[in-house]
Amino acid sequence: MTAVAIFAALPSVLPAQIVTECLIQANEIARLGAASRGVLARMHVTRADRVTHDQVLAELEASEEDAQVRLARLRTGSDIAVRLAQAKAETAELNAERLTVLVERNLVPKAEQEAAILAARTARLEEEEAVHQLEVAKVQLAAALAARERKRIRAPFDGVVTDTLMSVGELYNEQSPVIVLARVDPLHVETYLPASRRGDVAVGQDAEITLETGGTVAARIEVIDPVLDAATGTFGVQLSLPNPDGAILAGQSCSMRMARSN
Repeated sequence: MTAVAIFAALPSVLPAQIVTECLIQANEIARLGAASRGVLARMHVTRADRVTHDQVLAELEASEEDAQVRLARLRTGSDIAVRLAQAKAETAELNAERLTVLVERNLVPKAEQEAAILAARTARLEEEEAVHQLEVAKVQLAAALAARERKRIRAPFDGVVTDTLMSVGELYNEQSPVIVLARVDPLHVETYLPASRRGDVAVGQDAEITLETGGTVAARIEVIDPVLDAATGTFGVQLSLPNPDGAILAGQSCSMRMARSN
């Protein structure tokens, strides 16, 4: 409903009670896609499904990413290289200590001792390198998991699927969405009031909403536009309408009734 139509329906006098037409809208609508391109492999939801935050809604083909994840897990799942380098370093240090004693007794040349000390230091550096490579593998695993995650489409909030725009097997190229998701709790109630009513409403004020589908519910003002619409001399008001069970349909018209704030 336009601001002009709503304004035309307003009474010309200013009674103590405000009555006006309104429109119920979804709190938020998101047109969702993946962070990467590819062939749509799985669609886990269909139209009218209710979903929860972070739920996987669809997935692109990701065999290469899955293989990279498995490879990275293998690299991070074993510390054999670290333990082997550590054992080698400990053996080299023991050998250097043994040769040091023998040098003190003049039983072996000093050059042999020096070579053993150098070998022990080199072995410790190799151990550090093995530890470093294990840390690198962990970073590679995180990168592989992130690449795999870019092939998934997750729900950014609790809501209801209002449309699915692609079918399994189609190529997704990041130019168009795959799923449209609406947040329907709470709903937004939109209405317009004449400028003369600006002092009669306030944020936090309660209102009674009569639904087009039948029934009356309570809503609360959460936004009052700070600027008038020059063409109609009206200002917008947005109310929050709780809808925890999804029973109230977005898109329907309604009427709003409330007492003046003062």
